[in-house]
Amino acid sequence: MRLFWSRTLPWLLLVLAVVATAFLVIARGEDLRSLRDVQPGFLALLLVMQVFYLGVQSARFHVVLVRFAEQPVGFWPWTRMFVIGRFLNLFIPQAGNVYRAVELRRRFDVRIQDFLVAFVNAPWLAMILNFAFGALFVGLLAGGVEVAGWPLWLLLTAATVVTSLAPLVALAILPLFPQRIRVAAWLRARLQEMVGVTLQSLREPRYLWRVTLWTLIAFVQASAMLWVGFVALGVPVGIAEAIAFYVLLQLATYVQVTPGNLGLQELAFAALSAGFGATATDGVLVSTIVRVTGVIALLVTALPVGGLEALRATRAERAGVAT
Repeated sequence: MRLFWSRTLPWLLLVLAVVATAFLVIARGEDLRSLRDVQPGFLALLLVMQVFYLGVQSARFHVVLVRFAEQPVGFWPWTRMFVIGRFLNLFIPQAGNVYRAVELRRRFDVRIQDFLVAFVNAPWLAMILNFAFGALFVGLLAGGVEVAGWPLWLLLTAATVVTSLAPLVALAILPLFPQRIRVAAWLRARLQEMVGVTLQSLREPRYLWRVTLWTLIAFVQASAMLWVGFVALGVPVGIAEAIAFYVLLQLATYVQVTPGNLGLQELAFAALSAGFGATATDGVLVSTIVRVTGVIALLVTALPVGGLEALRATRAERAGVAT
């Protein structure tokens, strides 16, 4: 029964989220004209920015990977694996992560356990830094901006603290579960390992500097991309709003509830848009244009470097396991 619900619940949430999103759009049907009126120049600019953003994400993850794998993994081979992995995840959930782990093991002798530590550590550190950057820039440039009556910089500061302490709180809670629960014991061991290596890495200035620099580049570039998305739809927003939407997009990227967070990301954007005093539909439309240009950029980037071959190999391997 647990297996049934673990497989079914994400798809059930997907259906509910898509239905709710469709209701929002239909209720404000006249706003759909905004998508038809987007100028091709804006779409081309967003596409270029999405491709650049893929490269920045790959570079940021590469810094973390090399640190924890302790193996000389080349940047360009890793970027190819990163892009193809994102491409595979479009079609088969988690297939891209399996592909990266297997290829790193085969080509660079990186232990799968080391990849998993980097895979968990990279988004955790990225979320902390993105929340912190958001709080800093919003506080300095737009300190009066509020979301539902709360100062945005304060909300982002609170998110930074909560995200930083989350693994430590989990480590304190997991021992309360009986040792016979294997999942709790496994999670505790993995968390202890992740927290241990993370605390050790925080004492390495060169590593921290490189991670922080690449995260800052991604933060600035992607916030600008969100701002361009709003401008393309004729929705005036400031720097604080663009930053808030980027931070939310990052959270949606790392915390997957439905496949690709389709529907839930749109609803989250709608809620944030309404919190800023705009219409909920504006948030849905921005999420849509960012998602579509992101998928196109991924296809344009992945196909030339072997995405189709990797997809066929992954499907064949899954079929062989099933038989």
